[in-house]
Amino acid sequence: MDQILISIVFLIVITTMMSAVVLPIIALVISIRSKKKLTEQISRLAAGQFAPVPGELQPSETSGEASLVTAIQRLRNRVETLEAAMAAHSISMAVPHTEGARSKTEQTAEPTATEPLPQVETPQEAPRVGERQSPVVPEFRPAGSASRLPVLSSMRPANSEQIESIIGRRAVGWAAVCLILFAAAFFLKYAFDNRWIGELGRVAVGVAAGVSMTVFGFKYHRRGWRVFSQILTAGGIVVLYLSNYAAFGYYHLAPQKAAFGYMVILVAEAACLALLYNAPAIAIMALLGGFMTPILLHSDRDQYRSLFAYIVALDIGALALLKQWQGLTSLAFGGTHLLFWLWYVDRYHPQKLRAVMVFQTAVFLIFLIAHVGRQLVRRRSVTVEDLVLLVINPFVFFATAYHLMNPNHHDWMGVFAVSMALLYAGAVKILLVRSATTRSESLSLIGIALTFVTIAIPIQLRQNWITIAWSVEALVMLWAGIQTRTLRLRAMAYTVFALVLIRLVFWDTPVRSRPMFIPVLNKYFLSCLVVTGCLFAAAALYQRIGRRRSRGQAEEAGEGGNILAVEGALKLVFVVVAIVTLWFVMSVETHTFFAARAASRKLDADISHELWLGQMALSVLWSVYAGALAAIGFIRRSAGVRWASLALFGLTVIKVMLVDIAQLRQFYRIIVFFVLGMLLLVVAWGYNKAFLSRET
Repeated sequence: MDQILISIVFLIVITTMMSAVVLPIIALVISIRSKKKLTEQISRLAAGQFAPVPGELQPSETSGEASLVTAIQRLRNRVETLEAAMAAHSISMAVPHTEGARSKTEQTAEPTATEPLPQVETPQEAPRVGERQSPVVPEFRPAGSASRLPVLSSMRPANSEQIESIIGRRAVGWAAVCLILFAAAFFLKYAFDNRWIGELGRVAVGVAAGVSMTVFGFKYHRRGWRVFSQILTAGGIVVLYLSNYAAFGYYHLAPQKAAFGYMVILVAEAACLALLYNAPAIAIMALLGGFMTPILLHSDRDQYRSLFAYIVALDIGALALLKQWQGLTSLAFGGTHLLFWLWYVDRYHPQKLRAVMVFQTAVFLIFLIAHVGRQLVRRRSVTVEDLVLLVINPFVFFATAYHLMNPNHHDWMGVFAVSMALLYAGAVKILLVRSATTRSESLSLIGIALTFVTIAIPIQLRQNWITIAWSVEALVMLWAGIQTRTLRLRAMAYTVFALVLIRLVFWDTPVRSRPMFIPVLNKYFLSCLVVTGCLFAAAALYQRIGRRRSRGQAEEAGEGGNILAVEGALKLVFVVVAIVTLWFVMSVETHTFFAARAASRKLDADISHELWLGQMALSVLWSVYAGALAAIGFIRRSAGVRWASLALFGLTVIKVMLVDIAQLRQFYRIIVFFVLGMLLLVVAWGYNKAFLSRET
């Protein structure tokens, strides 16, 4: 597996370097050929050489040059005819202030802007109809004068010298350094495996090569060879990384503390040289070399503590740079977790859990503290890369820790999630107090904290308590979003409410038969009452707080109509969802209660009696609930509630006509029809009274 991995990495790098060399060369050849063709075309146009050449297309054919010449001649004839007509009728023209006009008048006295143009000779007589006119070749001025072809004179061929410079100085140089580094690494590994060089000699060769390349890089930097100095310096830093890791990771020629100190010096050297040269390429190359070192010098012995310390030192060096070049932090984060999971697949054992958790915690805190520290010290604008890493870092750490610790420490996982939420809440508090954060950054931190609270609830709680906690959390988030006028918080609240409803329907609702229970006073119905209460409270928030806020904004921004419409629609949605949820819960409670009573009976007659009672109770419950909704709709003057009442009455009538008539006994059928009819009569009376009073 190690050989395959090394071969894959080697092939990828070789392919990349070959593409970086070959593709620019192909582009250079194409540009040179295009330049030659374009130069020949321009020279032929400038010299007036438009005679047909053997093997080329004739002017009568679709030749670009002949068509261009013919069009120019026609335009020239028309312009000269117009100028002659204007001069004959004594029409004055302003001389345009162009290069062509100035070149024509430089030999004579320069006329004013309102003087008439001199008489222009009348052009040759136009050919009669039916005569064939041979194409007239226009006169073209040589290069450097005012050309009659401004489009052609403005065309400039691609600068092949710049392309050649980029290929020769940058692409070839970096490809050479990469090839040399790979060759040196594989040669040293081959020499080490065959014991050509002793352990101390191996490290000494690497240190000498790295120092030499770094010194020569500094020398050429002072001479002004910017690109070449960066190539040598980056290569030297990578070789020093290789030597250092070999010294303490494999051969134990130096104690761990000394080797770690040497690594800190190397990282500081790379950072200083990158800042001195103002070259992100040095920092990126050094970081890549640092992460590739453990892969290239893979050993059979598992020195995981040295590996973890080495990676932490690399991350600190990458994040401690005073200049934050784009992509450097992402490279450090990705390289860190890539090396860890490569090690985890082959070498992890539960006995190493403590060291792994220390390493993961250190990496998580390094990236978090680096972000918060930069904002407190420098207060720079947050980029997309910063926000992405800010969000990804805690969840990668939590997912890794949960995967490792959950089998033996599940009871502490909820506390762990709450601790993460408190940590990010504290971070956003510090940034807000110091005024060192942007709106998007603070909302991201708040969203992370709330997400961890949401995660902690199902981890730590059981059954219906999860639904209760989520519904309360969603209500609090919605209240905070309305108070702070934050759309993201409200969107998160909607998401949590959706999770609450999904869990209520598919997890909490008893699908199978329930044992005997007390109606209403049971954990299922009480938890559902909390959910519906939170939904009605959310509608009340939009009716009171949200509407007052939106009216305040309407006076300032003049958009009150749209805001009030949105707020009203959201309030109606929450009201309808709450009504449907309560109807669903009461229906399940009624049906399962009589189903449980029927299951406890032994005689078939008693079972049928309980089932008939359940159907009758369900129809009566729906009718009473619909009547209550109608009364509330009239009292609160809510059209949405009244429409919900009518819809439920319609559903009840359908059930009575299709189910109750066929299944219920005559006595139960009478009760259902009577109750439903009386309630419908009362509702009709209420509608008539309300609308008649409104009309009068």
